[in-house]
Amino acid sequence: MRVLHVSHESLPDWRVEKSAITGLKLGYRVSFAGKPGNNTNGTKFANIYEIEWNSKARLGIPYYWERVKNQLKKILKQEAPDIVHSHNLYSAKLISELGVPFVFDDHEYWSMSSKILLEMDYQPFQSSIRTQKMGKSEMSKITFKGRMSRIRRRLIDRYAIRIWTAWEKELISTTPVIVVSETIAKDYERQRNARPFLVPNYPIRSEIEAVGSPTYQTSVDCIYSGGDGNDKVMYPQRQMDGLFELFENNKRYPLTIAGWSDPSFSNLRFVGFLSRPGMFDEMSRHTVGLLPWKKHWAHYYTNPNKPYEYAHAGLVVMCTSSIHPVIESLQDCCVTFEDYPDLMKKLDYLQGHPEELYNLRKRTRELAREKLTWEKHEDQIISAYKCC
Repeated sequence: MRVLHVSHESLPDWRVEKSAITGLKLGYRVSFAGKPGNNTNGTKFANIYEIEWNSKARLGIPYYWERVKNQLKKILKQEAPDIVHSHNLYSAKLISELGVPFVFDDHEYWSMSSKILLEMDYQPFQSSIRTQKMGKSEMSKITFKGRMSRIRRRLIDRYAIRIWTAWEKELISTTPVIVVSETIAKDYERQRNARPFLVPNYPIRSEIEAVGSPTYQTSVDCIYSGGDGNDKVMYPQRQMDGLFELFENNKRYPLTIAGWSDPSFSNLRFVGFLSRPGMFDEMSRHTVGLLPWKKHWAHYYTNPNKPYEYAHAGLVVMCTSSIHPVIESLQDCCVTFEDYPDLMKKLDYLQGHPEELYNLRKRTRELAREKLTWEKHEDQIISAYKCC
C-alpha cells in the first residue's frame, strides 16, 4: 500500500516519522509532502515533496488556497497514494476536496487551539521567555508593536476560529480521525458522533531500548525539556513565568533546560537543542522531569510528549494538577502540584526521602516500558486506514 503523509509543517516531525515507521513495518511505501525543511531522516520516505504553505492559504483565502491545492494535485498524480495521512487541519481539509481516501490526524484539537488564539488577543502582551530579560526600551518597542497589531490580529483570529471550527466539525463527522488523548476522544464521541482513534505521543520502542535503569541518586536534580525559548510569545496554556527565577534564586535544586539556550540565567544550566538519543541520555542524568505549566482550561485536553520521555528515562514526573491526560496515563507514578510553592514543597519531600525518590523512578520506568510506548497504540493507525 502507498501512504502519503501530508503536513503544513516541515520535517523533522517526530509524530509524522513515527507514523511512517508504523507503515514501513507493514511493508507500506511511505512518502511525505510538506513545507521545505531540514530532513534528518529522509530514508524513512520513498519521496519527499515540497508544498509552499502560507498564512493566507491556512485561512482558506481562495487564491492562496487554490495555489496550494494545485501543488498537491501534482504530487497526488505523481505519487498515486492509496491513502493520505493528513497531519493537521489544513492538509486534511485540502485533501477532502480532492477525492482521495484519507485520515485526519487531529493532534492539535484545532477548534480548542483557535480559542486559545482569541484568549491571547484579550490578554496583556505576553512576552516569550527570550524577551523577558530584555531592557525596558527594547521591550517597550516590542510591546508597542504588539498593541498596534492587536485589532488586526483579533479580526483574523475571530475569522480563524469560525473557519477552523467549521472545517474540523465537517472532517471528524465524515473521516477517520486520530487524536492524542482520551479526553479529546470522549469529547468528539459525545459532541459530534465521531469515531476517534487514540494514538498518544508516546516514544517509539527502538529509541528507548538503550536507556538504562535509573541509578541511585540521593538528591533532587530537575530537568525541563522543550523549545519554549524559541517561541515569539508564550502561549497561555504553557505559561511558567517565575519558574526560572525561582530556581535561579533558590539554589537548593539544580535545573537543566533542554531545547534552547539563554545566557541571562547564571545558576541554570541550558544545553540547547539535542538529538533524540542525546535528549534521552541527558534526561537519564537527572532525577525529576518537570511539566510546570500554570493551570489553564486547555490542560484538560493537553497531552505533550515530554512527560513520557521523562518516564522512559527513569525520572520522577512532576506536573501541574490540571494536566489531566498526563496524570491519567502515569497514574500513581505522577507527582502533581498546584502552584510553584507547592512544587517546592514536593521537591523538599523527595529530597528528604531518597529511597522513595529512587523507588518511584524505578516504578515510573517500569510503567513506561509496559504501557507508554507508541507500539501499544499504532494498531489504531492501521484501523483508521481500514476505515477509509
